Amino acid sequence: MENQLKNRFHFKVGTFDCLVINDGSIVGTAEMLFVNAPASELGQTIRAHGLKPDHLPSTWSCLLVKTADHLALIDTGLGSGQSAGGNLMPILADEGVAPTDIDTVILTHGHPDHIGGGVTESGEPAFPQATYFMGKDEWLYWTSEETLAQESEWMADFARRKLGPLTAVLQTVADGQEIVPGIRAVSAPGHTVGQTAVHMASDGEQLLFMADVALHPIHVEHPGWVSQMDANPAQTVQTRHKLFQWAVDHDALVLAYHFPPFPSLGRIIANGDGWEWQVID
Repeated sequence: MENQLKNRFHFKVGTFDCLVINDGSIVGTAEMLFVNAPASELGQTIRAHGLKPDHLPSTWSCLLVKTADHLALIDTGLGSGQSAGGNLMPILADEGVAPTDIDTVILTHGHPDHIGGGVTESGEPAFPQATYFMGKDEWLYWTSEETLAQESEWMADFARRKLGPLTAVLQTVADGQEIVPGIRAVSAPGHTVGQTAVHMASDGEQLLFMADVALHPIHVEHPGWVSQMDANPAQTVQTRHKLFQWAVDHDALVLAYHFPPFPSLGRIIANGDGWEWQVID
């Protein structure tokens, strides 16, 4: 890995050139991230990691991938016009990447910090030459007024504004479907109804873009601890077990969207009957 800069990080997966971009940062709490953790065990774990329960930093790590024939962006951050976020477009410009250069945009799920940068404040697709992709169940959930009624008005309005304009340019994808050569969708429900992780393979190397399967490194060693944001906790845990073990079995590099420190890259390694997160230096 090379050229680590603030809010951006260049690396390669096989022949693919990759750039992690941090659209912004927030601070979470143990109460928000580990709602079902036993209090005494949680406190001990937080202390063992040298953390404070009311100050758990989080990244928004989007990924730009240049393959032989495509330039793909995985997740778009919160976007501009919000109180946080909005770093994606300025960093792309600074890297010499124009919005029209990107031909593929993959949205892992419908939460604002993943879809916000995909549409401009004026309501146009931010990447006008791109085909957008999202899991079918996820797309149907966030574009149906019946299901949006289950969300807060702010979340529902955000989805209408940031997904509605993509209707003509978005294709839904199924588990295992190849989006462009070397990049495929991986079903990862639980955090949301139809979240999609992304698997990338090139020249014998692999990367799993884990999206929000886990929100903090502590979730890797305690996969049963879920967050306030996980729509289906039991399914979240099931998906974690499946993808964590897959990452171990394939020695895959993992990008976990919210994991500090930036650039949110590491490996999941076996630890007894469970797993732990190993940061890539």
